[in-house]
Amino acid sequence: MTISSSYALLQKQIADECADNQGLLQPLSAGSGLASPIQNAIQSAIAKWEREPFYFNGYRLEPTNASPFQLVAGQEFYTAADFAPLGTLARIINLRFLQGGQNRYAATERDVNYLNDIAVNASWRGLPTDYSYDQAQILRIYPIPDVVYPVGLVGTQRFAALAQPADSNVWTNDAFDLIKSESKLILAREVIYDQEMEAAMVKAIYGDPGNPKERGYLKVLKDETTRRTSTRAKIRPTMF
Repeated sequence: MTISSSYALLQKQIADECADNQGLLQPLSAGSGLASPIQNAIQSAIAKWEREPFYFNGYRLEPTNASPFQLVAGQEFYTAADFAPLGTLARIINLRFLQGGQNRYAATERDVNYLNDIAVNASWRGLPTDYSYDQAQILRIYPIPDVVYPVGLVGTQRFAALAQPADSNVWTNDAFDLIKSESKLILAREVIYDQEMEAAMVKAIYGDPGNPKERGYLKVLKDETTRRTSTRAKIRPTMF
């Protein structure tokens, strides 16, 4: 269920559910100007789940001749200056290139260090087969393109960070329960050391292995994503 909330309301509810520990709403070091434990936990929770594809954070671009993103002959690295969404993508799940206006080829994701090791000849050109995408939003293509290739990609979007009390986005609305529970899990493990709450939040997020009918918030969002994005239902095993 989608909840209409805000950064302030999310923080307040987390504090209330942590045994009404309002002190978690304040920085641990008085006058430090640092974020509160709850704010840190929320940011960490979002950073964890923003790479996971849900119905509300997906990005899709088809590889066609009209694609707004084109690889340029001789250009190895691409940033938001070349294609604006590269500055906001948390993850690239699938990257494809259109060759000759007809054939679509999928590239293989590689570790940044892997491409550093194999890209030994800066003059080698060809049909791209591999790519890396690092945290600085730099897309590297290998081999270096020999001609122009329209690009298609599937990924997840990174939204502007929550900062002001009234700020709101998909993480305070569509994923409210997931982020609330993940934040409480982080607090239980790293701040208040509450093993009982930690165990409860693991079940809240991932479900209860002893009671398969008790779906966790992650499963709920995944099911809703499947319902909204797939024309045919698929049954997949779940590992707990």
